[in-house]
Amino acid sequence: MELDTDFIRLATHQDVDRIWAIRTQAILTSCAEFYAAQKVAVWADSPMPTDFADILVTLKAIVYEEKGQVLGFGFIDSDKQSLESVFVDPSHHGKGIGKALALALQQQAINAGITRLSLSASLNAVPFYKRLGFIEQASHFWQHPSGVKLECVPMTKALLSC
Repeated sequence: MELDTDFIRLATHQDVDRIWAIRTQAILTSCAEFYAAQKVAVWADSPMPTDFADILVTLKAIVYEEKGQVLGFGFIDSDKQSLESVFVDPSHHGKGIGKALALALQQQAINAGITRLSLSASLNAVPFYKRLGFIEQASHFWQHPSGVKLECVPMTKALLSC
């Protein structure tokens, strides 16, 4: 089932609480079988950065909204040429929302002149990004600001202009 990209729009300051809730629920739900319970709890429970809303707006984060409810979000950092995150409300997994967001973010990167996009995938997200054409590299550990060390997989993808 292909989703309508008309449901994708730029994030606003008003979306921030919902975005953070989606991120937290996705971590608790999707990462539980890939990371130790204590690590998942600390990661999910970390407080929202005070400048998170400004970061989302500055980096032109996007949301997938249906019937007035934000169901997912993502953003890239053009300066770093990286896809920083794609999260979907766990109750809407498997509906193509993450794919729609990731493809829209790739187009946003192409429009910004980026020819190679990188990301650091959590272990649960590696198959998702592989299906989108990202190539995995050797895993490494990333230190979350909360102090938790999480195994992640760097991935890259060459982007083709349309």
